[in-house]
Amino acid sequence: MPELQGNDPDSIRQEFGYLTVAEILQLCATQKILDPSSTLISRKAQLGEGNVFYPGTVIAVDEQSFCVIGDRNIFYPGTFLSAEDGGMLLLGSEITLGPGGVQLTAGRSDAVAVGDRARLTHGAVVTGRSVLGSGSQIVGAVRAESVVLADGGDHASLPAEKRGSVLKGSGVARGLRLAPGDLVHGFGELTSATLERQTDSPD
Repeated sequence: MPELQGNDPDSIRQEFGYLTVAEILQLCATQKILDPSSTLISRKAQLGEGNVFYPGTVIAVDEQSFCVIGDRNIFYPGTFLSAEDGGMLLLGSEITLGPGGVQLTAGRSDAVAVGDRARLTHGAVVTGRSVLGSGSQIVGAVRAESVVLADGGDHASLPAEKRGSVLKGSGVARGLRLAPGDLVHGFGELTSATLERQTDSPD
């Protein structure tokens, strides 16, 4: 039987710019990777230390783009990061991505920055030129396009009025700029018309 040429998993990974399984295993010296064989990490991605990668995480970065990731972030199953055509992804530290299939995508002239201790869950998608400040949150199937969420305390901090700003619900948020303690909760098109203030209660 003829030997297959170029169709082994590592060759395919290399063709698409991802680390081989052996290279992923080497990352386990500084990262916590639960299933190296199901984790795809671009060789262009720059990683800090102590990040937790659950099965099915994908970090795709082409040759024209950048992705810098800090320390002790959690990438739950199905997390998808993509930078292409000169896009840029900048992630701080102690960020929670998931559960629920979070996506961060940056194309030509796009840049997505996520600050320390931010939390994105349950199908959140972030794209365009977006800045998610430290402690900010997107909770639910919200597609955030070129939004600015202010820095603040994380979701458990008090007082609530000093927490990072929050998008919550499902739908599309375009161009919103929120201050510390702001919360926009809605369905369909999320706008400042549904703006309210966070209160001193969990989430």
